[in-house]
Amino acid sequence: MSRLYYMILALLGIGSFYPFVYNHVLFGGYKTIMSLSFILVWALSLVLTKKNVFLPNPVFSKIIFVQCIFIILIGIIRETNFLGFFFISLSWIIIFLIINTISVDFFLKSLIRINIISAALCIVGIIALAFGLIRIYGVYEYQENYDIFNYGLFFIKSSDRFFDEIRPAGYYDEPGSFAFVVMFLLLINRKYFKNTTWEYLLLFLPLITTSLAHIFTMFLFGVLFYINPKNILKLTSFLILISSITYLFIYGPFGDETKSFFKKKSIIRIENVIKGEDKSRQGGIDLGPVIFEKHPWGYPREKVMMEYPDFVNETIWGPLIYYGIIGFPFYFLPFFYLMKRTFDTRDKTTFFMLVVVLANLLQRPYYTYPLFIVLLYFLFFHENAKLKKIQII
Repeated sequence: MSRLYYMILALLGIGSFYPFVYNHVLFGGYKTIMSLSFILVWALSLVLTKKNVFLPNPVFSKIIFVQCIFIILIGIIRETNFLGFFFISLSWIIIFLIINTISVDFFLKSLIRINIISAALCIVGIIALAFGLIRIYGVYEYQENYDIFNYGLFFIKSSDRFFDEIRPAGYYDEPGSFAFVVMFLLLINRKYFKNTTWEYLLLFLPLITTSLAHIFTMFLFGVLFYINPKNILKLTSFLILISSITYLFIYGPFGDETKSFFKKKSIIRIENVIKGEDKSRQGGIDLGPVIFEKHPWGYPREKVMMEYPDFVNETIWGPLIYYGIIGFPFYFLPFFYLMKRTFDTRDKTTFFMLVVVLANLLQRPYYTYPLFIVLLYFLFFHENAKLKKIQII
């Protein structure tokens, strides 16, 4: 069977799980059942066509096993759900299927191209929307008070049906999620392909989302990978291009509302972060130490949300509070291992990549979803020489 067939199964198989939302649009309330069905078809196709298979990197597999045991124990002790176990174990299965049905190069190249096209469609969509050429084609229930608004060329998530700020998120739930995925793809491209065109497109096209996370990723990526005597011309071009794009959106031939929106979401927001006045995660920064001091051994997310409704999850305080002093290292076990390995090998490139990922985790620490774990595996763990071959038939 062709790689394209398996690639389609892969995309449909993970399309119901955060941060993807396109399966919400395609299948509605049956999205999870449909995703698991596609994964089952994917697995059966493998069994029917292969006699021998390869297992993922054994070190990675051991880390996943330890995390699963930990989550099961936490779930039993606190009487909470085992959703984390489901996502982590499902991620390992998906990695196993990718390795044995789709070539790694084909999978990663396809993912990079899909996200570049998605970012380009966001730009086309915003322009088309400004001229009244597209509209909302559907509204879909997503989570709690949020809905997904389908503009055809991109989605947005909002709690208000009468919003006046449109930040395209591609086919993810929000711009920050898009930025998190692009961050991984930037590093994967740098590791596997070193395609300069892809790198520039991944750096500049997602600016249309006005994601502050992406702006900081651009800056950090530029500092780590471009500042050296050999790349001075690239760095100069990089800075000129960023300045030109910023100038175009803020002072270009757009309406006053559009220019004000881009200025508020970029320059003004960066200024507020520098001044310590950015309020987007203030509830997590302020309440995090208070909650942790009361519950240093961990406190279930459901109880935190009930007792501290203003607490913002998307800070490093989230997993520290939910898993406690003992559980925190287990939750971030892959990264503790990677830090030790990088220290032992003195690999500068891997160290730079790890710095970029860890910096993003500070504001988006929940990485235990299938897409994120898959990208993490191929960025840091995948080595063909270390795959173990076994017979299944």
